[in-house]
This record gives sequence, C-alpha cells and structure tokens, in this order.
Amino acid sequence: MKLNSNSTILLSMVKINAKTTESVRSLSPRGEKARAKLMRAALVVLEREGFHRMRIVDVTREAGVAQGLFYHYFKDLKSLTVEVLTDFAQVSQDAREIERGVEPGDWYGRIYAHNLLVVRSYAQRPGVMRCLLQLADEDAEFGKVLRDAYRSQLMWLVERMPRLFPAANFSQLQALMVVYSLAGIGEGLLREYFINQSESLRAAELSVEELAELLTTMFYRALFLEHPEQEKLNYTRNLAAMARTH
Repeated sequence: MKLNSNSTILLSMVKINAKTTESVRSLSPRGEKARAKLMRAALVVLEREGFHRMRIVDVTREAGVAQGLFYHYFKDLKSLTVEVLTDFAQVSQDAREIERGVEPGDWYGRIYAHNLLVVRSYAQRPGVMRCLLQLADEDAEFGKVLRDAYRSQLMWLVERMPRLFPAANFSQLQALMVVYSLAGIGEGLLREYFINQSESLRAAELSVEELAELLTTMFYRALFLEHPEQEKLNYTRNLAAMARTH
C-alpha cells in the first residue's frame, strides 16, 4: 500500500471476492472452518516461503489437514494466493475506522494513522508484503486491482486539495499528480527497511511508531510547507530546524 493501504473498497476487489463467495455459501460450517484454516495457513507459508516456493503440501501441513482436502476448497495454489493476498490488502480499507479517535482538522493525526497501519503491515508481514508486490507485477488482473485500489485510496486527498489550497487553483488532474508524488514518500524506505533488510537502514533501529512518524512528518512538510506541531513529535522533533535560511 506504499502500495499504500488507506480508504475505500473498490468494485474491482468486490468482484474478485464474488468469485469465491458462491462456493463458500455452499459449505457446511465445518467446511467453512476448514477453508478458513487453509487460508490462515497459506498466509503463514507465504510469509515464510514466498508464493513461488509455496507448495500445496506446505499449506495443508501448516493447517494440519490431509493434502487431499485442498482441492475440495480451492482450484489451485494461484486462486488461493490471490484470495489470501486480496483479503490481506483489504484489511486496511475503512478510513473511518483507521482515523477513529483523530480530532477533526488534525491533518497530522490523520496522515499518521494511515502511515502507522502501513508500517505495521510491513513490520508484521514483510514476506507477505513482498508477495503482494511480486504478484501485482506478475499477474495483470491482480495488479490492476491493487493499482485501482491505490488510486482510490489517494482520492480522499485529491478531492480535498482545492479546498485546502484554493489559491492554487488546482485542476483535478493536477491535484492527482501532486498527491501521487507525495504518496511516493517512504515507499523505497519501507521496502529496503523491512523487505530487503538493508543493514545501513536497520542500524537506525527505529520502532514502528518512529518510522510512521518519520513518514508522516516528511509528507506533512511536503504538503503544507511547514513542520508539524512539536508536541505531536518525538523522533522528528529536531527536524523543525531542517529549513533553508539563505
């Protein structure tokens, strides 16, 4: 998400889930439980092995079920992987839930809430995040779903740009280009820090909260051309002095 993860659920994602809904409806409660167990197991195996190395026996062994049961619930590993990764990506779709407790008008708080969710996803499941990005590159349909979702996630800010900065006289397309530029802040950092395990970056030993604060501070500074309020900051408080004086 940041093949970022922020706001509304896309119709395209709903259509993908609809493919599996009918089969789930026809299952008994015991069958639904077994199917869910296989999906949870697949998430564990994806984190550990990656989807290129994952085998059906790895999933069934992790789930503690007979290997022959796999095809009773899933067509193949690809369909299972797409469903599991789609569900994983959708966890962070409800903006109102993400921003619960944030005061109205607190833009730093709003941005931080979304960044914290993304950083936690990378920190807790770096292997799954790698699979998510890889599958998006390799599977055209899944990639389109994530790209459409990403664009939808950014539209909440695009739609507010003209009201935030009326003197800028934004067109919607220009606002979209600006927001996409801002949204790229931190994407490379998260990949290097959590997925590629860069030694030079990991030496900083940042907590999830500190990384989310860093991303939020840089985004906020780029958007509003000012430093966030000092009382909201810990790790980046000193960056208020990061301003050109000549």
